[in-house]
Amino acid sequence: SKLYDFTTNFGNPTGGLIQASNGKIFGMTTGPNAGIFQIDIQNGTPTELYSFEVNNGNDGLNPCGSLLQASNGKLYGMTVTGGLYGLGVLFEFDPNTFVFTKKIDFNSAIMGSNPFGSLVQDSNGVLYGMTSSGGLNNGGILFEYIPSGSVFIKLQDFQGISNGLRPIGSLTVSNDGRLFGMTSSGGVNGRSEE
Repeated sequence: SKLYDFTTNFGNPTGGLIQASNGKIFGMTTGPNAGIFQIDIQNGTPTELYSFEVNNGNDGLNPCGSLLQASNGKLYGMTVTGGLYGLGVLFEFDPNTFVFTKKIDFNSAIMGSNPFGSLVQDSNGVLYGMTSSGGLNNGGILFEYIPSGSVFIKLQDFQGISNGLRPIGSLTVSNDGRLFGMTSSGGVNGRSEE
């Protein structure tokens, strides 16, 4: 059953929907009027809770992945553009109070830029993600983010033949705690790398 028709003022949803621990369903739109929304399970109608346009894009624009609810109860996500440098942000959103907090401004060489995928969390509460560009070779980076101390650590620069270039998806955490992901180009054949 179709539950809702997105409109020109509130449309272009990206990523997936998640059901938070409070029972509510959350998702994001890329715009126009990009934002975070909540769905009423009873009637399927979404309500916009936060608009990235409010602060002229300084808190991010164009989210392309999905939200993740971390073990601390907060929702985390990323945007492809916007922020202080126009290269995307990592943000936190409280699903109960609807408070939005920008945590990281991606800045190209040091922290990467333009993340397209979603974040994942390991059993220790650490978040992991990738950017599609930036880093030392402008091929993207693999990073970790520790919510408890707002600590960002670059783990890997994607370089081309040795480990691929430009990841545009999301990571997966295996049962033994390893991270698996893919890049959209690079590798020995210039196609992709796992």
